[in-house]
Amino acid sequence: MKRRYKFTVRNQSRTGIRSSILGVISLLLTGGMVGAAYTEYGQAGKPIAVLGLLALLLALTGLYHGVRALGEEDTYKGFPYAGCMLNGLVLMAFVGIYLLGMGG
Repeated sequence: MKRRYKFTVRNQSRTGIRSSILGVISLLLTGGMVGAAYTEYGQAGKPIAVLGLLALLLALTGLYHGVRALGEEDTYKGFPYAGCMLNGLVLMAFVGIYLLGMGG
């Protein structure tokens, strides 16, 4: 019989995993939104705008969960950091899209 030893009481943060999943989903939605707008020469319409708004809300929610997960004790911090980075990347993309829209 094989014995397994665990020398730590830390576990993966469920909130951090949730943040990472929301980050991946919002990144995919944002990429799809930008791709669809590019193929339609900027005239993609309301359905793409709704997807963009959904991606923005998911990124904000994911960033909130990521920051909360970073404050948890006795948990690994890999997923919370990844979630914060992914969601921050999506939010920076939206800021960039907004600034490009203001200049054009």
